[in-house]
Amino acid sequence: MPQRCGSNKAATASRGDSFSAIPDDVIRRLLGFLPALDAVRTCVLARRWLTLWRYVPRLRIADVEALGSVCRLNTFVNRVLLLRETGCPLDDCEFDLRGLPFLDRVCIDQWMRHTLICHVRLLRVRVYADERVGIADWPLLSKHLITLELEGLVLEGSFPDFSGCLVLEDLKITNCLIDTDIILSQSLKHLKITACELCWRKIPTHISAPNLVSLKLDDYGGVTPILESMPLLETASVNLGQNNEEYCDFCDKGESVDCTCDMCIIYYANDRRNDVCVLLGGLSSATQLELKASPKMRPKPGMEMDSSNLMEQSLMLQQLKVVKVKCQIIDERVHNVLKILRSCGLKESSAQEV
Repeated sequence: MPQRCGSNKAATASRGDSFSAIPDDVIRRLLGFLPALDAVRTCVLARRWLTLWRYVPRLRIADVEALGSVCRLNTFVNRVLLLRETGCPLDDCEFDLRGLPFLDRVCIDQWMRHTLICHVRLLRVRVYADERVGIADWPLLSKHLITLELEGLVLEGSFPDFSGCLVLEDLKITNCLIDTDIILSQSLKHLKITACELCWRKIPTHISAPNLVSLKLDDYGGVTPILESMPLLETASVNLGQNNEEYCDFCDKGESVDCTCDMCIIYYANDRRNDVCVLLGGLSSATQLELKASPKMRPKPGMEMDSSNLMEQSLMLQQLKVVKVKCQIIDERVHNVLKILRSCGLKESSAQEV
């Protein structure tokens, strides 16, 4: 028995020496891969581990269902953020809030803005509650934020004005309600909007990002956004006609020829152009352009394409060299699209059934 006890002590000492040989910086980085709840629990391992979690460069708020309630979640996250070592930069922060049906919108907004004080460079906020969570309608301000990913939120007012995020380059918005006049950023290079609803306010949502290199609009509903000039745009993918074929929903769903609503006036002086034309102006610099249309998408009543329109479209599409139309069936609509493209000077235009 004494020998066995001695062996256990030796093994324990050996393990202790192994842990003590690991530099603190390495341990902090390893702790960053754990959910914050587990990272904090390591403080009971030994005296040395007591405060290591306060310096982690990567913070993951996840597995929140283990906390059991919104009140406990709020208390835990508030303490984790406030007890972080002052001046310790936060490179990456993720709020993966699955597991609770309801969340505190005020706390989520405060957490996001607190991470900016910690100089966060990558911020992910994913909400999976029964309802989308609204964020305060005033903009984010940061000199360090590079990547921002938002999911399940309500973005309204001036919140989507990212001009105060001076180095923001990547923005991904998923399953959000966007209720704003403009999405604005001078520094943004990559924008992806997926499964979002764009609301109608006094004007359609404008997207102003003059330095954008890539753009993806997929499965969005509501009002078609107006794209401002994007001279550096290289690749763009837009999925048209899911829930927004008729932007003129206030005039008998676009059936009225004598439409006088403000919405149609904004869309190029009520000239009855469709969603594709609304978008092409901002996409004119793209060298790789993908436009997807749902089977039910049709031209609006009374729409015609005359020679002046064809000339204007050719100027819009002058950067494109090759166009491939992929469709389920090559029908009259597809042939008309190819005819228009070739009239615009795009000789290398073809169709393929998929």
